[in-house]
Amino acid sequence: MPSKPLSRKELILDRAEQHFSDHGFQGASLSAMARDCQIGNPSLLHHFPSKEVLYRAVLEVQARELMERMEQGVQSGDPLQHRLQAFVLLQVAWMQTRPAGFKLITRELLDNSERIEQAQARPLEVFLLQSLALLEEGQAAALIRSDISAVVLLTIILGSLNYAQIVRPTFSKAFTEAALKSESHWMQKIAADVLLLISASGSALNKV
Repeated sequence: MPSKPLSRKELILDRAEQHFSDHGFQGASLSAMARDCQIGNPSLLHHFPSKEVLYRAVLEVQARELMERMEQGVQSGDPLQHRLQAFVLLQVAWMQTRPAGFKLITRELLDNSERIEQAQARPLEVFLLQSLALLEEGQAAALIRSDISAVVLLTIILGSLNYAQIVRPTFSKAFTEAALKSESHWMQKIAADVLLLISASGSALNKV
């Protein structure tokens, strides 16, 4: 069945995600977004009165999607080991199915540290706090390393996956490892090795 047409507001958010992803907050142009949506600037500003408001709305869409993936993939009734595995794997799935969203969040982390310091709303914070709570639960159950703080473990997980995704095209030209030839194989390998890296000694957490 054909998908339901996007409302004008949804269309603006969809196009804005790509523009912010490609150009960052500073480089993105509201006029270019309006042209991409085939509307005038006043129509765009009717829904989103400033670039800051539109950018926050785009980040809120990303945050909601990540939380939905958490709720669907990291089921509270599942064994903790499975929830920890699912948490790492859902990051990989999100990167591969939502490349513009992944690129947007990467730009947000790299380009806008000063703006984040001043922001009154941080849409990704709930996702990060729930992720941290899951890792702390894993530490308490002796499934993942407790000699490293949960915040550092979260940094290792997200940082390793993000970097692996970004550098694969370059690495695939420089190195001969077979997994690099396929993005999905490479990211599955990285996910498995990240789980191995954070696992407590003797745990079976890395069996994905």
